[in-house]
Amino acid sequence: MLRNLSCFLLFIFCTIAFISCNEQDKLEIEKSASAFDIKQGEASVLQTNQHFMKAFKSGDTLEVSQCFTSDAKVMAPHIQPVNGRKDISSFISHLIKSGIADLKLSTIKIWGDSSILVEEGTYVQLDKQDNQIDTGEYIALWRQETGNWKMYRDIWTSNQPASAIKVEEGSLPKH
Repeated sequence: MLRNLSCFLLFIFCTIAFISCNEQDKLEIEKSASAFDIKQGEASVLQTNQHFMKAFKSGDTLEVSQCFTSDAKVMAPHIQPVNGRKDISSFISHLIKSGIADLKLSTIKIWGDSSILVEEGTYVQLDKQDNQIDTGEYIALWRQETGNWKMYRDIWTSNQPASAIKVEEGSLPKH
């Protein structure tokens, strides 16, 4: 009887170990299959940045705003935050009217996971004669919306003092 009990317990132990290994293997397979590919995220961000710069240069504020999530927020120097695509489109229009004709973005680094990406970079703002108006750094948080990576939060800081930035009085919105 004791021998049968020992064999039974050994059988149970081996069965549990076998099932556990199979479950662990399943988890590892699922984990690797669903692993986030940061390179695809980076490529999407860089492609959207190219689209953003092209739309900005052509003055297509609606297209620029489509690079943002519907609940995006822009936090720019010297103004209150701008919320949502409609207000972001208006804000971009004000930037263009203030004399910014072109915007060059240079990504330094992108990191994150499937829920959010963080982009760090530098920017240069140019006027119609390609004269530099402003330079600075930015951080953009990216989130997927309708299957595409879009800017969820965009914040930048100028490398120049506020007095050096040429902005027409009253051309930037006060939110």
